Amino acid sequence: MIVLVMQWLHVLLGICWFGGVLYLDFVVIPAVMTLPLEQQRAVSKPLTLFSSRLLFPVSILVILLGLVRGTIFGPVQSWDFLIGTTYGLTFLVAFMATVATFLWGHFVIDPAARRLDAFPLEEVMQSGGAGALAFAAQVKRLKMLAILQMLGFFIIFTCMILMRFGL
Repeated sequence: MIVLVMQWLHVLLGICWFGGVLYLDFVVIPAVMTLPLEQQRAVSKPLTLFSSRLLFPVSILVILLGLVRGTIFGPVQSWDFLIGTTYGLTFLVAFMATVATFLWGHFVIDPAARRLDAFPLEEVMQSGGAGALAFAAQVKRLKMLAILQMLGFFIIFTCMILMRFGL
């Protein structure tokens, strides 16, 4: 019964993490970017704070539950199994990709998003000015960082499917 609950929570929280990031990247952020700059700031600050308050603990729990589910309550009981079987290697890749995706979001994307709020509003409002160009470059950089995070989620998701079939 504990394995069932753990698996259920792992999947539910994984959906919340991945789905939350997908929704932010492909729905919320593009919608916010259509607003005037003053409104973007008014929306983005609480959105960033709320998202990090939710997604940070959810992602930590996903990682911990996956690790416990695969090792203590799963087949990865030894180093030989981890590096000597297809399932073990897939588990290792999934774990490394998940930790890397978490770290990427926390230490690369979050600070890059906060930098947008640090731009002086007056400089950004001057079209063609140095502030506006720097702001546009930061938005473009943030979009690229988000795409790279999606690559991490793609690897994780693929590994989860492979492990479901014992690979």
